[in-house]
Amino acid sequence: MNSNIGGFRFYLEWERQQNQLMLRNSRGQSTPFLDQLILIRKHLETKPDKILTLFLDFNVNTNELSQVVEESGILPYLYIHESDNEWPTLRNMVETGKRVVVFMMQQHRNSPDWLHYVWDYAVEPYFSILEAPDFIGEFLKGDPKNNLLIYNDYNFPRRAGRPDDSFFNTTQNPYLIEHVKNVWKSTGKTPNFIMLDRYQSWIIQVLYQLRSFHTIKGTVTFNAQTLNYVSWEGTNSLTSGKYCFPVGPGETLTLSPKSPGYQFKPETVVFEEPEQNKLQHFVAVPLDITEGLEAYYGFENGAIDYSINGVNGKDVGVHYKNDPLRGMVAVFESESFIELPKAEDLKLRDHDFTVSAWVKVDAYDTNNKDISIIGTKGSSYQQSIHLVLRNRKPYFGFYSNDLEGKTILETGRWYHLVWRYNKLTGEQAIFVDGKLDSRSLGHPSYKGRENIYLGMAGYAASAHMNGEIDDLVIWSRTLGEEEIWSLSKDLVDLAQSRNVFLRYPLLSKIGVIFLALVFLLLIYLKLPARLGRKRLLPPEKLKELDDELHDYPEKNFIQLFGDFRVVDAEGTDITGQFTPKIKQLFLLVLVYSQHNRKGISTKELSRILWPDLSYQNAKNSRGVTIRKLRIILERMDQVEVVFNVDRWTIQFSKAVYCDYAECLKLLNENKEKEPGFYLDFYKIIRGGEVFKDESHDWLDDYKGNVGNNIVDNLLKFIHLLDPQTDHELILKLADRILVTDPINDQALSFKLRALVIQDNLNTAKYTYEKFASLYEELYGEKLELTFDDLLKA
Repeated sequence: MNSNIGGFRFYLEWERQQNQLMLRNSRGQSTPFLDQLILIRKHLETKPDKILTLFLDFNVNTNELSQVVEESGILPYLYIHESDNEWPTLRNMVETGKRVVVFMMQQHRNSPDWLHYVWDYAVEPYFSILEAPDFIGEFLKGDPKNNLLIYNDYNFPRRAGRPDDSFFNTTQNPYLIEHVKNVWKSTGKTPNFIMLDRYQSWIIQVLYQLRSFHTIKGTVTFNAQTLNYVSWEGTNSLTSGKYCFPVGPGETLTLSPKSPGYQFKPETVVFEEPEQNKLQHFVAVPLDITEGLEAYYGFENGAIDYSINGVNGKDVGVHYKNDPLRGMVAVFESESFIELPKAEDLKLRDHDFTVSAWVKVDAYDTNNKDISIIGTKGSSYQQSIHLVLRNRKPYFGFYSNDLEGKTILETGRWYHLVWRYNKLTGEQAIFVDGKLDSRSLGHPSYKGRENIYLGMAGYAASAHMNGEIDDLVIWSRTLGEEEIWSLSKDLVDLAQSRNVFLRYPLLSKIGVIFLALVFLLLIYLKLPARLGRKRLLPPEKLKELDDELHDYPEKNFIQLFGDFRVVDAEGTDITGQFTPKIKQLFLLVLVYSQHNRKGISTKELSRILWPDLSYQNAKNSRGVTIRKLRIILERMDQVEVVFNVDRWTIQFSKAVYCDYAECLKLLNENKEKEPGFYLDFYKIIRGGEVFKDESHDWLDDYKGNVGNNIVDNLLKFIHLLDPQTDHELILKLADRILVTDPINDQALSFKLRALVIQDNLNTAKYTYEKFASLYEELYGEKLELTFDDLLKA
């Protein structure tokens, strides 16, 4: 501990003869673990700045370990990490006195709070004997989203013709430094721990060199939430939304983030031989769903492509019918298929792509393994593509370069399937009903040039579709997980991209004539419109917004916009009865009930809320928590937690008001063209951020969906108002937009103009400066729009 060692990996075992917990060293000898902990505690008492990390490798009962820790007196020094928080700085650990972090290498049930399962927080990269293998985004242990990086079983190659004593000499063997640096670059994770079998003095030189590198670190976010996976163009790097890259002497680092479904601001930042550490943030901007849309076969009028590209298919033996759930669908039987254009025309060859389809299998043939959705006639490596169902599971193949899904698809049921390929990372991914089903990296791209077939794959004579397909869509880009989820829930209307004249060719001439008449009518109406703008929203209607006290009833309501609040049937606030776990359960079941109306399965509920518990313990915890939630909700008239066919839902009576449910109901009614829609919408959401202070991966999609609707609809609302008379309301609407999207320049423009109209010029300039400062902090570049530009916008 006096040799700059930052931690230890201890191998513990229970000695039956001595009836105590023993520490086994590298020479096979054992010593009481209690004695070692006491030594560590005494060292901490004499060294107030010392910080240690202990990695415990054991298979004994955690109660025995806890007893030894308590007896040693080291317990007050142990740090307890809250999973939603950032890891503390070393200075903070010294100031708080919590200077020892304890990890367990194996997962143990009922472990104390100070004992952290290491692979919940860290990753370990792959190693080889002679060189670090190429990083393809996967780790030997741990989830790639974990922030901590561990180098374990460090291997050191000896070079031919070099004396053994030069092996550990860092001036003659740069491998030791380059190895760590290269993995650091590839993962974007700062090296936190280097594990060695025994202490060697040369490691101090390695650490010194690593600490001498300048770093570029920051975040990649969407709606203030970090992304899960980010690849970096021009590098072999795949990181989470939090990254840190080293920059060696004389090096230039170019950062261009890429992630399915997004473009980024800024697009690229170049750091030429930085002389100090730099902070660089990137903000993700969602792509339009029609971006990169190559073909869309809705089967409403045969095999016509409804995209603007018009790449129609040729159907052979396919017929079409009206399905009660999906409308017109294509029906495939043995030997039937649709011939599509060549792979290059659809931009499937050597390119990013996403294929989405609704699929229903009528029956599986026991002699036929594969049900083909997309295929080619070839059967050679990288020259063939087959997106099929194999062994009743979705399957993604470039022929001997494949990925198998995990979900078994039942007959007679519609499934939404997505196959996604990312050329930059070599990712093949399969999604089932909006959720990631299987994923693998490092796959070479498909490079065939043949025609693509829908319902047939030529590598096997029997690989045909036996069932129905609807809404088959091909993109020449990778769709993001939020886009895929939205498609599976039918939240995206691809009909906006359809060519009406292709759908109804007989109406094309009538359509042209109709458009011409509309154009003449607009010209006719233009003159009186110049004489004075008619207010779409009269003042008496806008006055309704002044009454904020009646946004919620006096009793029987649930508030999810702004502060979480629940008031029972007697008008009593019962919010305090919701513990964090009960509240999380309530929100989880609620959002699943509101969006797909089917609720959440027991298996998924347990996986999200109790991921680390055994089946029986999760069942017990689930039963207790649901019972407590039902007791609380009994005070309302009436809210029920309903279990039906392995699905949990929350159901409201008409007497209960829930702002989140009302918001979704209003959006689903598609009344945006009615001016009163925006008044009602703003009344619901003006309370504040939806699910405020709740940060969970499963909640991000729902928050993002509502957030996007808030920005879009409030901007439309502002356009209906008169800036000269409605500036107070415009100011409130702009502020509400900026809560959801703090760097929305349209909202800023409206806010500045409203402040100027109110003769608050200084406040307007201060607002602009704050916005510009935030913009520069997030984007790493100055805001191009000036104060005057925004006033004129």
